[in-house]
Amino acid sequence: MKNIFILFVILFITHCGFSPVYKSNTLNYQINISKIKGDKTINSKIKSEIERISDKNIQKIFNIEIDTKYEKIIAAKNSKGSITDYLLIATATFVIYNNEKTETIVFQEKLNVKNNSDFVEQRNYENIIKKNFASSFVKKLNLDLLSK
Repeated sequence: MKNIFILFVILFITHCGFSPVYKSNTLNYQINISKIKGDKTINSKIKSEIERISDKNIQKIFNIEIDTKYEKIIAAKNSKGSITDYLLIATATFVIYNNEKTETIVFQEKLNVKNNSDFVEQRNYENIIKKNFASSFVKKLNLDLLSK
């Protein structure tokens, strides 16, 4: 009985018309980055993500300028005055040029993190967070550009 149920579920899922949102790895437009400044880690991840999803054979082209900013703010201290928590804030500003139109879009991500006594581990963790912020920015940019 259990095997029949599993078979039924597999057949139903494969024939229900489900298709993933990002089925293909490319988009129906091309993104050219004309200028990029700000945090190097975030910028390199944004650039690689855009190059990965952008289709070079499409005539619809968006030229963009990217400006990123990263802040690490002390959020909490213990009774001895040692830092226990940080607030990480990343902001990405995209200026999009499409034909004669110019549009500016700003995305911001925030995250509270605990302070780690190991400096190298803390820096590596922050770099992972920066890359996650950058991926989030590209996904949001993609959703915005799909509506144009």
